[in-house]
Amino acid sequence: MCTFIISGVAYGCAHCRYFLHEVCSNIPKRIRHHFLPMHSLTLRPIPSIALCYLKVESELLAVAEKRGFGTEFRCVACGYNKSLFGFYYHCDVCNFDLHLECASVPTTLIHKVKYPLDLFTIFPLESEGAAVFCDICNQVMNRESSWVFYNREFDYICHFECGAEEEFGLIGDDSFLSEVQKLLVLQTSLPGQKPKVRQLGEVTHFSHRHPLKAIKHTNEASIMSCCICSNKSSSGYICQQCNYFIDESCFPLPPKIRHQYHPNHTLILASYTDLPNIHCTACSQEVGAAYHWSACKFSLHRTCAGAPLALTLGTNKKVSYKLLYSFPFEGEMAVINCSDCSSKLNSKHSFLYYNFDLDEVLHVQCALDREADTYATKLRLASERLKSIRIGEDYS
Repeated sequence: MCTFIISGVAYGCAHCRYFLHEVCSNIPKRIRHHFLPMHSLTLRPIPSIALCYLKVESELLAVAEKRGFGTEFRCVACGYNKSLFGFYYHCDVCNFDLHLECASVPTTLIHKVKYPLDLFTIFPLESEGAAVFCDICNQVMNRESSWVFYNREFDYICHFECGAEEEFGLIGDDSFLSEVQKLLVLQTSLPGQKPKVRQLGEVTHFSHRHPLKAIKHTNEASIMSCCICSNKSSSGYICQQCNYFIDESCFPLPPKIRHQYHPNHTLILASYTDLPNIHCTACSQEVGAAYHWSACKFSLHRTCAGAPLALTLGTNKKVSYKLLYSFPFEGEMAVINCSDCSSKLNSKHSFLYYNFDLDEVLHVQCALDREADTYATKLRLASERLKSIRIGEDYS
């Protein structure tokens, strides 16, 4: 499993001369990772190691190649193909590969690093024109490949592996193996869409590996920023170990949905730290938390994602509107203005609500604002509607 010398308790097959540390024997065969919650990652040998074990006999080599063991391997987190271990985690559907040690690194570092750091899969300083240097090793950051850790408040950024090394160390001994094994076991129990009660007052959430506790404060000094949407709130769920907070409006959101405007891909809920400088495909506004598919650069606010196909507005005179993904008359040359805010509407590349009888058009957000009397109501309605288009699967 790993290349470290065995000095303590171990398991082995004398006939095959195959030996495992006790901690390596407990490495889980399947895990779920926060950044790919819809698929399980399966443990498999790194190609060169696999071929070495198989002794490159013709029949076994064919089996290895058929299973993909002979293909190129590159960890999506650190960008390297070499590992302290001879195995890695893989998703066949997404071609998503992670070193064991990289899979064990949490999405937030808070203990030994200089500042609290959040993990980003998309480079958070995309608009920066000059070269960006890692604040730990002082080497230039690669914007296109591998994950990074970043603190927005202090503008502190580092390579994934530099942050992990500073937090946990990379010493080839039993203590490091134990740390990897312990963290991986936490990864296997990623909670699912349905909150699962642990102890009195504790629940789990798919976005965090520790149990959360419900809180409700009355004083303004206790207001916290939600780690998913960044909105400030006094009520929600908190991990007291990590100071990880989710407000009441984000907690019930499903981790993944399928939307009829983008039916070929599952959209994954991403936090505001994962999607810096990204705009919603539906309304063109900058997103906070959103449902996202990175390969297509497709993002939807939760309110846009939950926008109903038909909406009836008005108190005395009820008017029904239909949700469209572009203006229905393609040859229209005139400027089209929203009937609510009177500003220009992007008729080709944004969602809109339209009433054919009245020839009345509304921005999707203007329509949703008109429907809800408060912003809290707007978020609550979005959460309720998203439940109907969630992908049903229990991770717990």
